Amino acid sequence: MSDELYKEYISTLKQNKIKITFVRQCVLKIVASRKHFTISELIAELEMQMGSVNVMSIYNNIDLLLNLNLLFANSINGKQIVYEAVAPKLIHINCYNCKKFEHIDYSSIDEKVTETLKPLMQSAEFKLDYFKLDVYGTCKDCKK
Repeated sequence: MSDELYKEYISTLKQNKIKITFVRQCVLKIVASRKHFTISELIAELEMQMGSVNVMSIYNNIDLLLNLNLLFANSINGKQIVYEAVAPKLIHINCYNCKKFEHIDYSSIDEKVTETLKPLMQSAEFKLDYFKLDVYGTCKDCKK
């Protein structure tokens, strides 16, 4: 998945005539290989690869990816921002107790949500590109 996603990112940047710098390539490779990440995790990984990094450059690259709709920014408990690659259908489960945040892939739910949203979007004359669903509850570990 990460190689495909990385190639999609590069293609989108080229289509938008955005320069593909070395730092940008490194950021895209990390983003394409991770399910979720924070800015500090991204910076730490880049520093391991490159030595020192310009933190402002990293923030600018994340802003660029957000503006191109290639990343989602998720707020966890209103405190921490976690980023992830945009996918056509995203479903998250969130535990109230331990604050665990997980992406799940369950295609039958995806299909049902998409089918439910289609008529709503058509009546509003709105084209659905992707959706994100956040579900909150208590995980199995916290139930014990």
